[in-house]
Amino acid sequence: MLAYSPLADKLATCLVQKPPTLDAFRALQQSRAKLVAGIVLAWVLGGFLEELILRGIILQSIEAKLSATVVRPLAIAIAICAAALLAFVLHPYQGLRAALIIAQLSVLFGLLFVISGHNLWSVILCHGL
Repeated sequence: MLAYSPLADKLATCLVQKPPTLDAFRALQQSRAKLVAGIVLAWVLGGFLEELILRGIILQSIEAKLSATVVRPLAIAIAICAAALLAFVLHPYQGLRAALIIAQLSVLFGLLFVISGHNLWSVILCHGL
């Protein structure tokens, strides 16, 4: 994931020149305590809850429902893309470019989730890196 991040940024930059805005996080710069609390909260919400919802619930539900009507690889691909689209929709506060980067990384997290045998912990641990 770390190796792909610069490529994700280059691809997003092709579509959106404006860099991500972090204005929503301005309050965290006021004190170290707020910064540390913000980082811990982001790790818990991003690394656990977001993966639980996007991969553990959304991706698996869509995959299970579609597997009855289409071939499994197509069901998996649609489920991964749907989870990535939801990740994109959840991150507009960071700016369009950042949301595009997050969507790309979400596809990779979805692939990791499926390749790991639907092991949510492997994705959570990678998300935290």
